[in-house]
Amino acid sequence: MLAPSEYEGSPTRGYLDTATYGLPPRSALAAAEAALASWSERGSWIDWEQDGERCRELFARIVGAEPRDIAFVAAASVGAGIVAASLPAEAGANVVLYERDFDSVLFPWQPLAERGIELRTLPLERLADGIDDRTALVAVSLVQSSDGRMPDLEALRTSGARLFLDGTQAVGGTAVDLEGVDYLVAHSYKWLLSPRGLAFFYVRPDRLDEITPWLAGWKSRADPFEDYYGAPKLAPDAHRLDVSLPWFSTGGARASLELIAGLGPEAIGEHNLGLARSFAGELGLPEPQSPIVRVQVENAGDAVERLKRAGVACSARSGSIRFAFHLYNDEEDVALALEALRPAAAVRSEP
Repeated sequence: MLAPSEYEGSPTRGYLDTATYGLPPRSALAAAEAALASWSERGSWIDWEQDGERCRELFARIVGAEPRDIAFVAAASVGAGIVAASLPAEAGANVVLYERDFDSVLFPWQPLAERGIELRTLPLERLADGIDDRTALVAVSLVQSSDGRMPDLEALRTSGARLFLDGTQAVGGTAVDLEGVDYLVAHSYKWLLSPRGLAFFYVRPDRLDEITPWLAGWKSRADPFEDYYGAPKLAPDAHRLDVSLPWFSTGGARASLELIAGLGPEAIGEHNLGLARSFAGELGLPEPQSPIVRVQVENAGDAVERLKRAGVACSARSGSIRFAFHLYNDEEDVALALEALRPAAAVRSEP
């Protein structure tokens, strides 16, 4: 376990479901409770806004960006929708997608078909094959929610097409490299261990002028705390894409992001992947690419309930069981899951 002072004595044993939502560190709970108490005591909303700005700085540090290139959005699909609505592509162009990606990565691009833009949906390992000189953008999850697989990023980065990544199942759980990435969006309630409602949207600086601020509000102006009226100039950086913050989420998010940034995404990723590989190795499964491991069994729904009774939290996805290892897990969690999984029939590797 990493950060034992934040988790020892809390109910993390057997929790292998971070891909659904992460468990908060003690400091995040305390910060969220303090924000709620401040609300009841007529606290300053500026303090909650400052928590949000600290979150922006920490997220930028975690992904290796500058704070000025990070915007606040309400959900990952919002970032995708803004890019889709702004995409400078004409009829005859195409967008390349993974055919079985998470729905929030697929739905935002569908209206582009009404503009005559072709949506090419392909197997994950063949995404680069769908790129040609008419490809306006490739959009894909950095880590797949259902099975933890990752696309061939090197091939996508060097393709010449714009690259949109949904990092919700990656950022906080593994190290992220923004080289060659045009857009990255990540919600914070999974691997970033934060309250739901705060998502981050990275835009590469030379792509910012392509993005229309469809959702611009009072936070989008260059000096949002100086005046609130008259609609002056938009911020010159990604702040122009900001939406209003979920005030009582930002305090908890700040504490969780401070923990993750302090531990370091590389160290966390090495820890998480080590546990996933240990677990997969014991089951004779292929070496996982991420901390998410997919295990095929007979009747996944029943198996998940049996595991739950044995103290192991996991999820059924696409007819299989999904296990997800994070910084509050250790080898005892691996052993517990293996023992609880033993009665399940027909464990087999993905073909």
